[in-house]
Amino acid sequence: MLFACRAGDDVEVRGRVTLSGGPVGQELRVRASILEADGQAKVLAEADVDEQGTYRLELDQPYVRVILEAVNNGGGTRASALLDSTEPAPGQDVRTAPPMTPETALEADVYTQMVRDGTAPGIVDTVDLRLRLTASRAQAVRKSGDIQGALRTLGVAVRAAQQARLRSYAKPDFEYVTRAELLGAPREAVAALDLALDSGTPSPEKAYADFFVARDAALPMHSALEHQKAERDAGMVFRAIAKAACIGDDCQFDPSLAEIHATGAAVHFVLQQAGASELQPTADAAALELLSKLLESPANTTQAWTRYRASIVDAEDSVLYRLLEDTGVGRPTLSQVAQASRLSGATLGLVMLELILKDGSGSSPEAITQSVDRAFANYTVELTGAAAPNLQAAGASAKPALTLMLITQEAARP
Repeated sequence: MLFACRAGDDVEVRGRVTLSGGPVGQELRVRASILEADGQAKVLAEADVDEQGTYRLELDQPYVRVILEAVNNGGGTRASALLDSTEPAPGQDVRTAPPMTPETALEADVYTQMVRDGTAPGIVDTVDLRLRLTASRAQAVRKSGDIQGALRTLGVAVRAAQQARLRSYAKPDFEYVTRAELLGAPREAVAALDLALDSGTPSPEKAYADFFVARDAALPMHSALEHQKAERDAGMVFRAIAKAACIGDDCQFDPSLAEIHATGAAVHFVLQQAGASELQPTADAAALELLSKLLESPANTTQAWTRYRASIVDAEDSVLYRLLEDTGVGRPTLSQVAQASRLSGATLGLVMLELILKDGSGSSPEAITQSVDRAFANYTVELTGAAAPNLQAAGASAKPALTLMLITQEAARP
């Protein structure tokens, strides 16, 4: 069985190949293929790469989950990428593939390993997979003495994270007919993102932000808080399992871009529900800055998140302080509330750190997921108990203030 879309006319895919950050310096061909259920590749088309590193592929019909490989004359793969579908961006006749980088190579390799290890291609959300695997992960795998083992570990982590995300979304009165497809991003939005990345946009954070807006809109039955919880759960499960594919501290704690977006969108939603729209621009700017910083320098994850949390809840000029400044909560009490929030978040981080660093060889993905659930539940009880008494004077602002602290401090832990 081939997992491919059979409707429509011939399609064209274009893209470019770079090696070691520069143009190609040898004869290469790009090969497009899809994986069959047994993990074998079915070649769809091949095309030469020109001196500028660009290529154009002609496919006989639309496909999904296409692997693109730049191969040399000896058949060796020099670069690769994973194309979620061949559907072009709005207003375009040609599908532009993401530029091939070490990160995109990791995405293609992990997807291939997942299928070869028995995961059906049709249930892998390749959009989520691409968002979850970072440049730091790619660097760690290259350093690994057991690359295939690292790929297998990341495949298990991706699958467990996607299952955790699905479980978080599940509602008793709603049946997902095709879960992986429904929870994937709209194909046109992914194509628009790839087009922007290929063009070398000076504002990749804006391209990602637009993509996430479209992704959220595809799930209108879920609120921003539900998106945040789903990404929070999935991210922590992924990091707990993927620890075995890290070398040192290269990628222990890097959150997916989806987790970053979901946190900012949830803060925006809480402020909207609280009638504090005047605070939304400040919160949105902090979220966009966080996304920009992590795209620019993924190695500085902890520093970037610390700054973001300060902007939203920790600092004395934060969104939280401004939300409560006209209520009956005085500045000394506000300081106590913020301190309780920081302490609870730090405690949660230590719990999650212990979960990540402990020997997980005997822990199943299901057991790790349950441990993550318990940690978040205990954190909610702890922070609510510590902060709620001090927020009583805040009246209607008490609940949104507590929610801001919960979602901001629990994000991207540890």
